[in-house]
Amino acid sequence: MIVVALTKDEVRNCTDLAVNRWMMKFGSEDRPNYAQGKKDGKLESELIANIRTIVAEWAVAVVSGLSWNVPFYPNSMHAKRKNIADVGQNVEVRTVRTQDGIPVWEKDAGKYIAGARVVDVEYFTEVEVWGWVKADDVIGNNVYWDDYIRGWRFPLDRMTPFKE
Repeated sequence: MIVVALTKDEVRNCTDLAVNRWMMKFGSEDRPNYAQGKKDGKLESELIANIRTIVAEWAVAVVSGLSWNVPFYPNSMHAKRKNIADVGQNVEVRTVRTQDGIPVWEKDAGKYIAGARVVDVEYFTEVEVWGWVKADDVIGNNVYWDDYIRGWRFPLDRMTPFKE
């Protein structure tokens, strides 16, 4: 695991993007699995989730040395943009908040999944980047199956670390 310390300017840039992304999706309808998680009190507010996600994506881009693709589009364009990776050409970034494993779903087939945790939940200045896993190595492995998310949850401590 690599800890990425973000500067105030990096956090500001990520936060600006997160607020704009949140506003772009303002009033959109949640996917059923996300709506259930909100109903069950397992998910944080959409705005905070956007900040956490974008900060984590930036941290993974920094650690991996790959491009950051800044997924910034309205939900109406999702069908056309859903295959654009978060980082590089084939890396999806997943964050955890209360779990010790990152979610992987069927839709992730053929991709790499990077796992991260924002440690500084007040200022978003510190991110643990745990590593990566090939989604195809997780999909179908019943050891990692999680009924609640209807997918797999791969342990952070089993991820292949990025090289420093």
